[in-house]
Amino acid sequence: MVANWWFALIIMVVVNGIVAWSLWTGEQTSRRAKKWFFIVANLIGLGIAISQFYWMDFN
Repeated sequence: MVANWWFALIIMVVVNGIVAWSLWTGEQTSRRAKKWFFIVANLIGLGIAISQFYWMDFN
């Protein structure tokens, strides 16, 4: 179970690293676009992190 939590943490850190890198080095975009990119990327990362709990528990 602890491995699941570490794996979920790693997923979220990687997703947020990608978001930070793309927002920092990307082209100039509006604050609204940056906010929604951050929200959508974190929701996708959260979905992947939660799904790995089920995948690792049932396999």
